[in-house]
Amino acid sequence: MRTPIRAAVVAIASAAAVSAPAAAHAVPSPARPFATVTALLGTYDFGRAAVIGRAGKQAGAWKSYTVRSGFAGDDLTVTYKPRIIPLRSEKQIYTAAFNESRDAEAECRKVGDDGVARKVWVSFRCRTGFAPSYTLLVR
Repeated sequence: MRTPIRAAVVAIASAAAVSAPAAAHAVPSPARPFATVTALLGTYDFGRAAVIGRAGKQAGAWKSYTVRSGFAGDDLTVTYKPRIIPLRSEKQIYTAAFNESRDAEAECRKVGDDGVARKVWVSFRCRTGFAPSYTLLVR
């Protein structure tokens, strides 16, 4: 009787031990507040993920990025340090120009929302200029 119970306990403990490291890497723990995370930021129109990724890296929002094309658009995966405290001043990430993006305002808001959801930045706003272009500013 003890052997089947012991086998079940060992199987459950083994499953927990195998899945725990994956979960630990998904979100930084309080013990590792400066750990970097690699995660999907979002899916954007074809060609736009590369523009956003390059601009975000140049602005210092993330350490590296990769783009993978799919059926619905380009997936942008970024490596960054999660933020829970806003920057002291706004940082410009990129500008979605009206002649480069199908809907510059919607793209700016989507990138901003995706960054807040994944803790790449704490807050954002999309600033418009004279032309219908939108600049993503983050804190």
